[in-house]
Amino acid sequence: MILPVLAVLPALGQTAAEKQLAEARQELKETQMEYTGMRTALFRDINRLDDQAIELGRELRALETEAARRTSRRAALQREIEGRQAGFDYATGVLNNYGGGLLTRTHPAENQLYKERLEDASAKAAAAGDDLAAELGHRLEAARIGLERLAAVSGGHRFEGEGLRNGSEAVKGKLLVLGPAVYLSEGEDGFEGVATFAATGTSLPTVVGITGVEDDAISEVLATGSGKLPLDASMGKALEVQAAEETIGETIAKGGIVGYAILSLGLVAIALTVFKVLEITRFPVPSRRVINEIIDDLLADRREEAAKRAAKLKGQAGLMVRAGVENFYEKRRVLEEALFEKLVVVKPRLERFLPFLGLTAAAAPLMGLLGTVLGIIKTFKAMALYGSSNQKAFTQGISEALITTAEGLVVAIPVLVLHGLMRSLAKGKFSEVEGVAIALMNGTTEMEKTGPGSSKDSDDDKDMDPELMPNPA
Repeated sequence: MILPVLAVLPALGQTAAEKQLAEARQELKETQMEYTGMRTALFRDINRLDDQAIELGRELRALETEAARRTSRRAALQREIEGRQAGFDYATGVLNNYGGGLLTRTHPAENQLYKERLEDASAKAAAAGDDLAAELGHRLEAARIGLERLAAVSGGHRFEGEGLRNGSEAVKGKLLVLGPAVYLSEGEDGFEGVATFAATGTSLPTVVGITGVEDDAISEVLATGSGKLPLDASMGKALEVQAAEETIGETIAKGGIVGYAILSLGLVAIALTVFKVLEITRFPVPSRRVINEIIDDLLADRREEAAKRAAKLKGQAGLMVRAGVENFYEKRRVLEEALFEKLVVVKPRLERFLPFLGLTAAAAPLMGLLGTVLGIIKTFKAMALYGSSNQKAFTQGISEALITTAEGLVVAIPVLVLHGLMRSLAKGKFSEVEGVAIALMNGTTEMEKTGPGSSKDSDDDKDMDPELMPNPA
C-alpha cells in the first residue's frame, strides 16, 4: 500500500512543476508582450522628443541669431545715445559758458537788463534734473538773450536804468549803449557822464561825470537820438583816473578832525621852528675882538673903559660880560659863579620850545594811527549796515582811514629833522657864549701873571680851588 503511494508522489510533483512552468512561461510571454508594447511606445516618445529637440534647436538658433542681432542693435543704439549725450553735453556746456560769460562780455550797465534773466534761466536748467529737453530749453534762453541784445544794441540802445554817481550814490536816469561806450543822463539834477567797466560788486555801473564838454550834450542825444557825444578811447579808465585825482584840500578834508589836529600841530611846530631860527641866529654874542678889548682894558686896570664897552653889549651874553667885568678882580671862584649864573639863564633861553618839537615828532605818528583806527572802525560799521558788496566803497573807506597815518608821518619826519637842527644850532650858539665866559676866565690868569695886584692876589691863591689855579707853564 505504501509503495503505490510513493510511486504516485513523483508524478504529482512533476505535474505541479509543469503547471508552474507553464504559468511562468505564460507570465514571461505576457511580460515580453508588455515590454514590447512599452518599448514601442518608448521609441515613439523618443522619436517625438527627437523631433521636438530638432525643432527646439532650430528655435534656439533662431533666438540666438535674434539675440545677436538685438545685442548688435543695442550696442549701436548705446553708441548713438553716447554720441547724442556727448553732443548734448557739449551743447549745454557751450550754452552754459555763453550764458555765464555773456555778462562779463557786456558792459556792467547792461547787467540790470540781463543779469536776473540769465541767473533765473541757469537756476531752472540746474533744477531740471533728468529732463534733458527742459534743461536744453533753459540753456537756450542765454542764446535768445544774446540775440536779443545784439538786436537792441545795433545802432544804439536807450533804456531807463540806474548808475552809481562817481561810484558812490545810486542815481536813476536814461542810459545809452553805443558800441563799447555807455552814457547816462539824470534828468532831475542834470548829472551826465560815462559809465566805466570798473567792477562795483553790484549790478549798477560806475558813472563818472564829464567836465570840459558842452553842457547837456549827452542828455540831448538821449532825448533826440542824434548829436555829438564825448568819446573816451580808454573805455572810461581815463575819466575814472581823472575823477580819482584829488586836490590837497580834498585829501586833507578826508583826514577828519584828527587830520586837522595833526596838521595844526605841524603848523605850530613849523612856526616855532621859524621863531627859533630867528631867535638863535639873532641871539647877540660879543665878537672875540670886543672881548679881547675888554680883557685888555681890565688887564691895564682901565675898569671904567671896560665897563663902558661891556654896557654896550646886548642880550644875555652882554649881561654875562658885565657880570664878568664887575667880578674880574674878585677871586676866581666868585668870577666863575657869576659867569655860571648867567650861563644857566642862557641855555634854557636858547633851548626853549625845542622839547615841543620833539614831542610833536613823537606824537604825530600816534595821532595818525589813532585816526586810522577810527576810520577803519567807521568803515566796518558801514559794512555792517550796508554790506560789503561795494568793494570800491570799502577800499575807498580804507584809503581815507590811512590818510591820517600819512599826515602823521608827513608832519613827524620834517619836525624830527628840524628838531635835530634846532638843537645843534642852539648848542653851537651856547658854545659861543661859553667861549666868551672861558675867555674872561683866561683873562684872570693873565692878570695873575703880570697884571696889577698880582702880589696881593698871590696870598689869596692859598684859598683857591686847585683846579682853578693858573697853569705854571
